[in-house]
Amino acid sequence: MKMLQSNYRLIPYLILFLLPVSLNAQEKSSTIVEFLKENKIDSEHAGKFGATVLQTSDGRIKPVNTFSSEILRKLHKSDEIWGINSDQFLLSLFIFPEMWVHVPFIHLPNKHIATYLGIGEDKNCSYSEFFDSEGDYKLQKKIEEIYHKPASERNKFEKDLLKLDEQINLFFQLLNFRMLNIFPCKNNPEHKWYAPGDSFENFDRRDSLFVSSIMSLYLSNILDGLETGNWEKADETIRKINIFQQEKDTDFRINLKKVRAELLYNKLNIFRMCKKVYLICGGILLLLLFGMRRLPFALRLLPFALISAGFAYHAFGICLRWYIAGYAPWSNSYETMVFVSLISILAGMIFYRKSQIVYALSVLFGGVTLFVSGLNWMDPQIGLLVPVLKSPWLMFHVAIIMISYGFFGISFLLGLTNLVMLMANKKKKNEMISLRIRELSIINEISLWTGLCFLTTGTFLGAIWANESWGRYWGWDPKETWALITIIAYTIVTHIAFINRKNNPKWLNAGSVIAFLCVLMTYFGVNYFLSGMHSYG
Repeated sequence: MKMLQSNYRLIPYLILFLLPVSLNAQEKSSTIVEFLKENKIDSEHAGKFGATVLQTSDGRIKPVNTFSSEILRKLHKSDEIWGINSDQFLLSLFIFPEMWVHVPFIHLPNKHIATYLGIGEDKNCSYSEFFDSEGDYKLQKKIEEIYHKPASERNKFEKDLLKLDEQINLFFQLLNFRMLNIFPCKNNPEHKWYAPGDSFENFDRRDSLFVSSIMSLYLSNILDGLETGNWEKADETIRKINIFQQEKDTDFRINLKKVRAELLYNKLNIFRMCKKVYLICGGILLLLLFGMRRLPFALRLLPFALISAGFAYHAFGICLRWYIAGYAPWSNSYETMVFVSLISILAGMIFYRKSQIVYALSVLFGGVTLFVSGLNWMDPQIGLLVPVLKSPWLMFHVAIIMISYGFFGISFLLGLTNLVMLMANKKKKNEMISLRIRELSIINEISLWTGLCFLTTGTFLGAIWANESWGRYWGWDPKETWALITIIAYTIVTHIAFINRKNNPKWLNAGSVIAFLCVLMTYFGVNYFLSGMHSYG
């Protein structure tokens, strides 16, 4: 859909493509990037555009700001590009599509893909580099070969190619004004919303006229804003789109309170802030506690206050996400890691009076967990639950399992710390270190027993959920099998102390470290390396 054909305002940037042939591709892309930076959409207006709602492919109503953030993360693996935020990026893409296709900003998931495409060894490439001189898609033949292979036989390179193909298809749809489903249709029995690039045959005559012309008018208004610096016309057009959405939302799916809450959630970036607080404060506490039994009140007051504030902010973020999503936010890997981080900090607070070093380790573990949750391969997107996850048993089953993982994480760090101190104090000459080892070993054992109780309870609740969802309590699914293996592993570790010859701190601590590998396999390995009924997580 050519929205801006024959528009004289496009002459300045079209001239870039008529520059002397002596300009190589790198110089050309640099020139384009500088132009895009200089012609950045006004941030205040972009915020109004981001506050407009759309419907996702699964039917969820959410702000354009959430959509644009997800798009930019999928394409560029970042929330912004050259100081341009996601809303500004999306509008810029609609205004200057011919420029963005030549900008190397699409992230390559595998370094060998660049060599395969013959574009050097860059981490990013442009959309145009995926097509040869005749306009044929370079990956077409290889993608068809991969799809003819069973999923279990695909190697990492092939899986990464499929991810890249998904990114290219996503960018292609945006260039054709698809996916931006901002127009509700009152005559559609499925309550489907439409994008500017869709067919509007289901709309009545008056609405069809509006939806077919408003986007062209809006983009023209944006060009006016870039030229004059006056964004009133563009603001007014966005207001008209918002009014249209409210009038045609006959089934009342737009919840403005939730939209505002989601915009606030996106703006605050709560978990990223908490991650920094936990890592910095936890690290400082651990360094201060090294060689000291307890810190003076003045030294521990500020870190404790900051961590407590971070914990409250963290809990607020989870509650806010719960309100936006409409369900308990521990239904996928990202959400459960955020929850495990919170539980780890809470467990550290419980043990605070017994040992400050346990508290410091728990804070550090919470920060590391949030760090992992923020990596590119994690998907923080809020979506609708698949039917099997809509059982009320899910909330209790997963929550209790994640609580156990929080305690096991602390035990892992305590075990690791004790093993290091045992190696440093082999001859037991330092009485202070020996005392510290005994103290931390007792807390480690308490943490192990607590985690084991929660894990066993959570697994039994999972069986009830399985019976309700799939009609059986146990089916030896990979996730179920590894959950049982984890229970057995921690049962062995917690019972080591009852064996006289093994009643030694090193066995308990070594066991808490080794057993945590079962947790990692149950949590990550099953989801990403094995296929089963729990692979949706």
